[in-house]
Amino acid sequence: IDEIFGINNTTVNLPAEKFNTGEGLSTDRNTEKSQFILNSKEQLYTELRDKNFNAVGAVLSRMAKSIRSRANENHGEKSIQELKKFVESLPHIKSNEQSLATHTTIAELVQDVISSHAFLDVLGCEQEFLLCSDVDKPNSFIEDMIAKEAPIRNVLRLICMQSIAGSGLKPKVLDYYKRELVQVYGLKTLLTLGNLEKAGLLRQQTGSRTYHVLRKTLNLTAETPEEVSPKDITYVHSIYAPLSVRIVEQHLKPNGWQLLTEKLSSLPGPTFEDFQASPSLSSRRGSFTSEMSQSDIPRVIVVFFIGGCTFAEVSALRFLAQQDENNVEFVICTTKLINKNTFLDSFIEA
Repeated sequence: IDEIFGINNTTVNLPAEKFNTGEGLSTDRNTEKSQFILNSKEQLYTELRDKNFNAVGAVLSRMAKSIRSRANENHGEKSIQELKKFVESLPHIKSNEQSLATHTTIAELVQDVISSHAFLDVLGCEQEFLLCSDVDKPNSFIEDMIAKEAPIRNVLRLICMQSIAGSGLKPKVLDYYKRELVQVYGLKTLLTLGNLEKAGLLRQQTGSRTYHVLRKTLNLTAETPEEVSPKDITYVHSIYAPLSVRIVEQHLKPNGWQLLTEKLSSLPGPTFEDFQASPSLSSRRGSFTSEMSQSDIPRVIVVFFIGGCTFAEVSALRFLAQQDENNVEFVICTTKLINKNTFLDSFIEA
């Protein structure tokens, strides 16, 4: 939803004509948009928000059957008390019906986009890069996009993904892309390319293959993805586990941070470890009843993303917290919630 329509402070604006009057919280007459609040107060959204899209249909279908069975109950043999309870539940049933209708329509809007050839072609190219396929030569799909004058943001994202997957681009390949981009999109493109190079998203290839090594050592990609009943965080991107969350997952294991030291040294930026004594915490834990052993108390871990994080990373962290063996609660802090579009927009010169 965020990638296609954009979520701003838990609010999304969607085409009003797709929804019945009253489903949206408000309608903008000028732009014909319905506004929806997406947060955990809505039971159905809480269940749907962290799932791979291919698992959404089953949840919607199950809820539809549940609502239908409640509405079709035989009330002839019910007592007065049972009928009273049913009548009291009618507003809740009505609310669930409206929620189901809203999210079914949203799912249809998303399906229209992700089933298109344009989306699937881009997705295929992205997945090839993540699997380190053909990262050392100009990509024919990217060449076609430039020739068709596709939105420059979409082109740059794929070039940056190729650069990261290959730990940089070969000088000839990088120069070729730059020349093609300038010829099609104009000289101003050089300013954007300069911003991407400063950030390390676009650079010349060096001897080390950082991503290739990390993909193997941290199991960043899955050859047989499980999207509907996932057992690993790779489900959030179908085949790819967010590197940031994989690092957090490793940290949960015994001596996990120490085992990560060598792997983290290949990533840009410094790493450090610091310890703080916390006598107040130990005294507070000592006050729990004997029935609650310390091992039953979940660890609370604050994960802070500087520069922004995606909803997929949030979903992956929630998935880790749901695993009983981890016994952990995450508090997620970030300077901004980003997606593939808003992230690149910060580099593109107007």
